[in-house]
Amino acid sequence: MLIGVYGPPYNAVDIGTAMNKGLTLRMNQANCKRYMPHLLEHIRAGRIDPLALITHRVPLENAEDAYRIFEKRTDNCIKCVLVPPRAAA
Repeated sequence: MLIGVYGPPYNAVDIGTAMNKGLTLRMNQANCKRYMPHLLEHIRAGRIDPLALITHRVPLENAEDAYRIFEKRTDNCIKCVLVPPRAAA
């Protein structure tokens, strides 16, 4: 899984190698630039509390668990935040 925006040289996917290995690639993209100004307007006006969307905080070393929790919507999960070790202190 890749999170973020990646351009050259990081976007050079070797499709031939992926095909020879029988890999399945699933991709999608969120149009963040389109929605961000509108969402920020709602946050600034107090109509949306972004912190209320964070339902789970998971230590970074348990990232695999966080993805599983989000995928299965365990405990009504909306958003998991991965917390690096030094940030927990």
